[in-house]
Amino acid sequence: MSEQSSSNHGEGNPEAADHFNSAEQKFVDSPRGKEKIHEGPQVRPDEEAKLAEAERLGRERGKDDDADSMHSSKR
Repeated sequence: MSEQSSSNHGEGNPEAADHFNSAEQKFVDSPRGKEKIHEGPQVRPDEEAKLAEAERLGRERGKDDDADSMHSSKR
């Protein structure tokens, strides 16, 4: 069998994660990043109903998950 290269990290790549996190933090701290954060999400009017429904379904699923975990911890 051949050896795996040192760049193979299996499920994750810590160097890539560090690079991404540093670049993301640099953007967030930049004037453009602060402007984008201040603007918030830009949702078109025709998307609002779909997003509201997706949020409702997500919250509903989350409640079900909480109920399931409560029942399983009592067993």
